[in-house]
Amino acid sequence: MSADLSRDEPPEDGAAVLAAEYVLRLLDPAAEAACAAREARDPLFAAEVDRWRQDFAGLDAAFMPVPPPPALRARVEAALFGAPPSALARLWGSVGLWRAVAAAATVAAIGFAVVRPPVAPEPRPSLVAAVQPVAGEVSLVALHAPGSESIEFRRLGGAAASGRSLELWILPMGETVPASLGLVPAGERFTATIPPAFAARVGEGTAILVSDEPAGGSPTGLPTGPVVAQGAITAL
Repeated sequence: MSADLSRDEPPEDGAAVLAAEYVLRLLDPAAEAACAAREARDPLFAAEVDRWRQDFAGLDAAFMPVPPPPALRARVEAALFGAPPSALARLWGSVGLWRAVAAAATVAAIGFAVVRPPVAPEPRPSLVAAVQPVAGEVSLVALHAPGSESIEFRRLGGAAASGRSLELWILPMGETVPASLGLVPAGERFTATIPPAFAARVGEGTAILVSDEPAGGSPTGLPTGPVVAQGAITAL
């Protein structure tokens, strides 16, 4: 089965095309949030979204799952949380490796299967997000343990412009208004606390955004500047 791209003429307001772009996650965060709100209040638009979801669902059968390297999770955890010294320690800490991790996370986010290693004796992070540049060079990798009230971050590149600040935001699926995780600090590694109201809803599909804000952060509690980096959480 394949998506029917020759459906009847769309409504004058372009709802059919907009619904397709929304289902395929082609919209920027602001437009996606607007579509989510419209889906909730507009039955006709919600029906159009549902039709596109059913059409594109048939594409799943056209692709075979390809697992990433089984050692990927161990490399992510060793790089973020430390590991016994070894001859490969400098490789684990390299920016090149982390860019490879970000690429692998992006592949996983669009539907490829992942291999889960045996259960560790202690809770370990099992969700990852590659927060990639939209404009500029800001790039992060995020790790989150389900049920945890925080997210671990590692900066891969980019920094705030002079006199400006970078602010982190989180947007669980189904939400239309993001919540702030605070400012991106100057260090390479840092931890952000999830607002209590959002902690239980952070999971696969949750968006992480970075916006450019005035020094000290957004004065309104919502993004006021452009989104310079974004990514979605997926299972690792």
